[in-house]
Amino acid sequence: MTAALATLQRYRSVLLLDVVLLVALYLVPSLSHATALPVYMLEPMRVALIVALLFTNRANTYFIAVTIPLASALLTGHPEPLKAVLMCIEFSILVAAYGYFAQRLRIPAFAALTAGILISKLVYYTMKAGALSAGWLSGSLISTPLKTQLALAIGTAAVFGLIEYYLMKNKQKGL
Repeated sequence: MTAALATLQRYRSVLLLDVVLLVALYLVPSLSHATALPVYMLEPMRVALIVALLFTNRANTYFIAVTIPLASALLTGHPEPLKAVLMCIEFSILVAAYGYFAQRLRIPAFAALTAGILISKLVYYTMKAGALSAGWLSGSLISTPLKTQLALAIGTAAVFGLIEYYLMKNKQKGL
């Protein structure tokens, strides 16, 4: 029992952030319906994943990458189950690509995250095109305009890069 409590204490902030992210994402469909705003176009799942990437560990970020789309599909019906699986793969690729670029190649956070987002989107749209061609999914290949996605990718990566920069700067100062 004390070992379980010690583990819980150790990961308290990670668990708290996970709960906040998941609850916030569960409220997005309600917010969209209540305000008639297409909040999904702001890619809240990706933003939550990037928050996890910034403030938790890599294993937890993979957990969030898989949990968010699947939980959303199960609880709200959006996205549909196959699309949720494709999103899990997309988000996992984003986490892996960012880790590779930022930690192995030492590319700055902004560039690493932008590249990770673009690579993961390319894989996602390739898989989605295959699923559409096979008749496993219906609808259009691209639901959010590409210009919007590109602006969000660059904007999100810029904010992430600035936060990462200031976190590292403060860590070096010993704050």
